[in-house]
Amino acid sequence: MPWNEPGGNGKNNDPWNGKKEQKPPDLDKFLKDLIRQLRSLFTHKTGKAAWQPSMNHEMGFVLGVALVIVFFAWALSGLFIVNPAEEAVILRFGKYSETMQPGLHWFARFIDSKYILDVQKIYSFSLQGDFITKSSDQSDLPNSLDDAAAKKTAELSDQSKNLVNVELNVQYRISDPRAYLFNVVDPDATIKAVASGALSDMVGQMKLDEVLTTGRETLSSGILERVRKVLSSYSAGLEVITVTLRKVQAPDQVRAAFNDVNRADQDKATYVQQAQAYASKVVPIAQGVAARILADANAYRQQVVLQAQAAIAKYQAIVKVYASAPQITRERMYLETMQTVLKNTSKVLIDGNVGNNLIYLPLDKLAANKEIVKASGNPDLAVPPASSSQSSVVNNTTPEVKNDAN
Repeated sequence: MPWNEPGGNGKNNDPWNGKKEQKPPDLDKFLKDLIRQLRSLFTHKTGKAAWQPSMNHEMGFVLGVALVIVFFAWALSGLFIVNPAEEAVILRFGKYSETMQPGLHWFARFIDSKYILDVQKIYSFSLQGDFITKSSDQSDLPNSLDDAAAKKTAELSDQSKNLVNVELNVQYRISDPRAYLFNVVDPDATIKAVASGALSDMVGQMKLDEVLTTGRETLSSGILERVRKVLSSYSAGLEVITVTLRKVQAPDQVRAAFNDVNRADQDKATYVQQAQAYASKVVPIAQGVAARILADANAYRQQVVLQAQAAIAKYQAIVKVYASAPQITRERMYLETMQTVLKNTSKVLIDGNVGNNLIYLPLDKLAANKEIVKASGNPDLAVPPASSSQSSVVNNTTPEVKNDAN
């Protein structure tokens, strides 16, 4: 049976209510007590009677407190932090006011508006498509042609143009936040259009084989320069960092031929490197041999000059002696000459008039000397067969010697 039974003769059996009946709190009384306490804090008494504000004054006071709280909330809501890699652009009533650097800043909310941009983040996009290259004979066209010749030449030139598939990657960042936000409607789409136009323009000025082989560096640098120049004229607030060619391919019909050209260029570079390595190995050896030959030649030259000077000195000495004793000098020169000649031969001359029957001939030395001379072919290596005490060598056909002996 419920505690509060309807029709229970006014009995209340709820144990939490007790004997007294509870009533809801009086909101008006609560507000009056609160206003009275706040008034006691911010009002003062004059004499014995306290100042009693009317109901309008009390409502104005509450409104003022609320406005103060709202003001502080509004002021605190304007605080914001700009990260180290960011910059904040402030607009006041929709007009540019200033650009704030990283740090803690404040702006008047509902009066100012802010745009925070990351100026160090690197953005990138890719472009890929088929582009028309320069004709193979376009550089050979004359400057002045008549209409018919020019039309025919243009048709031939169009037939010699080719398509090349290029994939390009562009990296850029925001350099000027104010220009990025207000000078161009869509900066990202603008830089893509500018890069596409620069790529088409550069490829149109190059031949197909040049684009595929040696002109890749020129192509990327030219696109970078053109994109920077156009964006600078637009004041787009963007800075292009790098332009990279990811892929450059010839049409499918001639791709195999151009691959052969690339392999030939690689083989050429390999052969050039091998030739340079061989040259770096052989040239120092040849230079060493040349230096050695030059040194031997200089030594031989010095030897010949010294021998000639020695011969001149000897001749001058003999001339002085010959002037004082001509006959003795002639005989001495003859004997020295014969001794020099006969010491290099294996023949032995014996004077038959000499009555000495005991003659010593060193046959073993003569035979050895003959073998040495025969093997070397140099008669200077011969050894004299015997000394003057062992054998006598006399030439009876020289009258001067016989006369001196007599």
